[in-house]
Amino acid sequence: MNRILADPALEAQPNFEFPAYAAWLNAIVAGGPTREAALEQMAESWRLERQERIVLWQQQSEEDLRVQQEQEDQERIAKEAEAAEEQREAEKKKPKINDFDAEAVVADVLIPRPSQYALQKIKSMEYVELWYFSPEGCREALDSCRSTAKDSFGLAKVDGYVVFKPMASFKASQKALQDHDLSWRQFNMAKMSFLIHIDKCGWPDKHQQALALFFTLITNHEH
Repeated sequence: MNRILADPALEAQPNFEFPAYAAWLNAIVAGGPTREAALEQMAESWRLERQERIVLWQQQSEEDLRVQQEQEDQERIAKEAEAAEEQREAEKKKPKINDFDAEAVVADVLIPRPSQYALQKIKSMEYVELWYFSPEGCREALDSCRSTAKDSFGLAKVDGYVVFKPMASFKASQKALQDHDLSWRQFNMAKMSFLIHIDKCGWPDKHQQALALFFTLITNHEH
């Protein structure tokens, strides 16, 4: 169907007495009707034809509106998707701030940190002398850490794989004392630090409780 370019409802009825319509008028009159009846017939034919075009114009306008609405919806959806993608990219580039536990309580006592060697031992659930957890052992670890480059690494084999580990985790201290050589003060302070650190390293509760009981029995022994 050819597109209608203007609203037919706005059209004015032609003057069918003009010479341009003479052939049409004469053809109707030749069939018998009077001139006035022929003119009325011509006007009625025009009105019917215009009404058909008005209906088609309305259908065309509705279709145009539907197509325009679809295009606007598609453009809106595309813009929203683009804006959402830009927002996601902006969120990726946005600096992140670490979360924290608002209910966390800071301890009143600062627990001395033993050497990386001692921590690695208890992480691996291996034996390590209690001296490393005493004030002297922790102080020696701090002094050693200050004199050793933080980026010094060595090779180690873990579960069949060769991995890089800090050099400090390999090296035992030459100042370390055997457990039986510790003073009572050193033993008493080291055992508390040791129990705290094995708990942090996730030792089984059963093992922690057994060691705590062992230390308690030694502390309370009459000799």
